[in-house]
Amino acid sequence: MGEDSKLKEISVIRLLELLKKNDQSGKKLFVGLLDVPASLRLFPEDYALLMREGFRLLPEKTQPYKLDNGMVAFVRLGRGFGNVDPFVDSISAMLEQVISRQGLGTLPDDLWSEFRWPDDDATLQATLGVSEKDALLSTGKKKIDFANMLKGAISQEAVYDSCRRQAILEIRDSQREIIGHELYCSLDFLRHNHLSSFLLEGTGEIEILSRVLDEKVMALTEQLAPRILPDVLHLNLQVQTVFSDAFGRFLDSGDSRFARNLAIEVSLENAIADWWEFEDACKLLQAAGVRVGLDRITLPALEFLSPRKIKVDFLKVIWDQNIIGSKRATVAERLREFASVLGNRNLILTRCDTRTALRMGRSLGVGAFQGSYVDALLGNYLAEECDSPHAAGNERRCAVCQWAPRETESNGCSFHFRAGKVLPPL
Repeated sequence: MGEDSKLKEISVIRLLELLKKNDQSGKKLFVGLLDVPASLRLFPEDYALLMREGFRLLPEKTQPYKLDNGMVAFVRLGRGFGNVDPFVDSISAMLEQVISRQGLGTLPDDLWSEFRWPDDDATLQATLGVSEKDALLSTGKKKIDFANMLKGAISQEAVYDSCRRQAILEIRDSQREIIGHELYCSLDFLRHNHLSSFLLEGTGEIEILSRVLDEKVMALTEQLAPRILPDVLHLNLQVQTVFSDAFGRFLDSGDSRFARNLAIEVSLENAIADWWEFEDACKLLQAAGVRVGLDRITLPALEFLSPRKIKVDFLKVIWDQNIIGSKRATVAERLREFASVLGNRNLILTRCDTRTALRMGRSLGVGAFQGSYVDALLGNYLAEECDSPHAAGNERRCAVCQWAPRETESNGCSFHFRAGKVLPPL
């Protein structure tokens, strides 16, 4: 909220619509209400002062709205407002001046109220003086719940069909060891083959899709876990999902090995949207025995991260062939620093599709790799490990089994290479 920002004027119904829209994307919202009596008839300069005090005393990323019933709403994503006493005291003093100036009106007993959306939906509506009937859209029809629509459209079968499993390999001299697998839903495959009737546009709809997919992938992981454990499974989830009830149930669903063999990856883009919330998610996961890491980090982005201050267990950095050459020397040294501080297994170079990626990464101290070339390395050993009659003598088919769980099931294979599997030297 900027000091020079204009105070948006919206209706109470419009505020509830905005909250509902964010609720579908899985974001936690906090709403603070200033119960400013309409009888006080605040002047524009009064609202300007209120804005300046809000800018100075309320946390960053707090969005204010002037409501048509005289109240002022403050909406904040992810976290609460903290200690609001200095803000409330300042506004109380301002309103006392208004009352003295006008010679009428009194301050309400509860000037400030704080709500968590959607948990406190009913209480918020009552405070705003809105009935359930009034909360419906002006058309008289209930707003379409896009999240539930996607939940119905994306079947568990569709997610299973789109599911992929990619190995994470540690290379030490000539020895190669599997240190885990990432289980993910191929969004391109899902959208092309199962969501072709949906035209998803805008960040809001993509966020809703991501949250729905998080829940679907968690359900699929529960289904596959008995067959895959004790492998180390990496899941890429949004920060908002970590704080959801669905994730709590997911974490409690398996046996004692489940959390111990689980690693949660959060994309850098999702983490920096609210870094404080991301750090809270890290604490929550690590307290439950779950490893947590940052994913989708580009090489230039390493310049803005500190390997000693970041509170994660591992990082996943995207390989970029442009690192080769004298102009990229600074980036290369930065990668070497991260590898030295984090350790061989805790800096993972991803999207390695050529031998060059592995050789360059090894020269900079990186020891863990993921990508199509890494999966191709496993093919040399699959023929020896697989005893399925469907895959016998067909090394390529068995390699597909390791990549797609559906193929594993249809060909009668098992997951041959779990974490801890040491492969013979090449």
